[in-house]
Amino acid sequence: MTREERRIYISKIVDAAPPLSAEDADLLRALIPMGGRLAAERAGARPQPATARRAAA
Repeated sequence: MTREERRIYISKIVDAAPPLSAEDADLLRALIPMGGRLAAERAGARPQPATARRAAA
């Protein structure tokens, strides 16, 4: 499956999904806090890439 085919497939699934109830939306907001992520983007902070840990010599 190509990247474009996958994008179309996912779009179809998302478009066919029923809307979230208010309770479900609140649960998702609690699980995935977007405020901190948005604030970091606005501040220009970028996540640091994971670095390999060096063994103590």
